[in-house]
Amino acid sequence: MGDHYENMEKTHNQGLDWPTISLGLIRGSAAITFNGDYNSDSERLRILISMTIWAIWKSRNKNTINNQDVVPNETIETLKEMISNLVRNSWIATKFMEPKRKTIRQRKVRSLWGDGSFVDFDANPYPTFNFS
Repeated sequence: MGDHYENMEKTHNQGLDWPTISLGLIRGSAAITFNGDYNSDSERLRILISMTIWAIWKSRNKNTINNQDVVPNETIETLKEMISNLVRNSWIATKFMEPKRKTIRQRKVRSLWGDGSFVDFDANPYPTFNFS
């Protein structure tokens, strides 16, 4: 999981130092903010932390409840799928909005996820992802 966090940090960091992930940071992730955060780094980090926790929890349940072995790569793939679904569904939801609201929401989704290199919003009909 650490490698994925480091890749996301490199992809999205716009001059801000992302904090080292600790148990205290995870517990207080809803309150994370950066001074002068003009490109949604705080929101993106809060989302990434909560989705990573959810992916780990899903893997843990698969292992504990279903008695299935889970390898770390499987958890990473689960996280990638979750992020892809979140961005794609956020983008699809704009299709049903009035034009002015649609433009504002699409701009927000692009600013949150599109300043990195792993989402292509110009792909048709939905955004495509490259996590490599």
